[in-house]
Order: sequence, then C-alpha cells, then structure tokens
Amino acid sequence: MTLRTFKTLQVDAVWVRRIAALTEHSWDRPGLEETMVRYGWARPGPDGRPAVEWGGGAGGPHHVDGPAADEGGGIGWRLELGDPPGEGSGETFVRLPCALYWPAFGDEADEPDEADGPDEADGEEEVDGDEEVDGEEDDLDDDYGPAWIRQPDATRADLHAEYDRLGRLIRTELGAPDESGSGDLDERWEKWNRKAGRVVLELTDDINSYSHYDVIALRVELIPGQH
Repeated sequence: MTLRTFKTLQVDAVWVRRIAALTEHSWDRPGLEETMVRYGWARPGPDGRPAVEWGGGAGGPHHVDGPAADEGGGIGWRLELGDPPGEGSGETFVRLPCALYWPAFGDEADEPDEADGPDEADGEEEVDGDEEVDGEEDDLDDDYGPAWIRQPDATRADLHAEYDRLGRLIRTELGAPDESGSGDLDERWEKWNRKAGRVVLELTDDINSYSHYDVIALRVELIPGQH
C-alpha cells in the first residue's frame, strides 16, 4: 500500500544557471526560441523554426525530451510556457516543475485520537507511525516516466529540503532573493528581480494534476512593463 510518493527531477546547477540566464537579456521570440534549441529544450520543426509549444501553461506543457505520456513514454522533463514574447494577451513565462509530492497539503489522512485504541481509527491503519486512509494511493504515479526519481518513505520535510536545496543553487547564481514568503497551504516562494525578468522558486499546488500533487517549480517571467 502506498503511504506517500515523492518524485524529483535531477535539477542541478546547470539547469538553474540556464533558467536564470533567460532573465539577462530582453525577451524576443526568435532569440528565446534559439536559446531553447541551444539548451536542448526544443528542436527545429518541419519549417526550420524551433518547435516550441507556447501558450499551453500547466494544462498543455512543452515536452523537452521523449514522447508525451499519452504516446507511451511517460511524462519526463517538461516546461510550462505562457504566451510568446510580444504576442497574445496573457503573460510570458517559462516554468520548470522540479518535484511532486502526494498527497497534497490538506489531503493527508488525519491521525486518530490518542484516546482511541489502535482498532478504533475508522478506515485507517498505522504504518511506521504514519496514518493512511485504507485503499488510497497515488493513482497518477504510473503516468510519470523514469526521469522522475522516486524517493520511498519521504515526508513533507523531504519536500521542503528539496525546495531549500534548489534555493541554495539559485543563491549561488543570484545572491539573496528580493522577496520571500509563505502561505497557509504550506506554500513558499522566493523571487529574484533581474534586468529582463524575474526568477521565482515556488512550492504550491500542481495545476497540471488538478492539485493531486504539491509541486516545486522554478519559473522565469517578464516583469510587467519591462521588455
């Protein structure tokens, strides 16, 4: 029985450095797409232009390598992209999901009342000191391919430890954040304002899975009025 699942992509200093570098120069579509090809995040399409799937956001991410899950390969590295620079009515951003944790905050099973005996917790059983509603499991886990490294027996403390690890990598590149905060739903964020955009590290609910997971993501976005 699955008690919890925690899976991460192996986001290293190279990934962080390349994401952060997107904010060093003004964003224009040809230049940004050429950078994505150079990094291996996109390939040229039939017309010779980079095949970048703009505008999908979390609901229609751009797959960096390998087939999409519905083509049998399992979900791997992917970028959630906003509108292309200078086009569309929405915002321009590039977002990399880095880690996923289930169950999402607030969906964990409640621990039984300490006054109750071990047989009086309706529908729950104890496994290594943690509680789980009988029969619940991460039924989306099989959608994710081998690029996602599973960490058995992880806890929410491990989720926060991964967030802190990524934060240290960003600090090595950019120094201390300009803003940091936390929310009521175990949310956290840190922001670095740059010449041509903003770098954001966030822990929040995962829109792509309809909040089935909590997600750590690394995001770069245009600052309004700064192009």
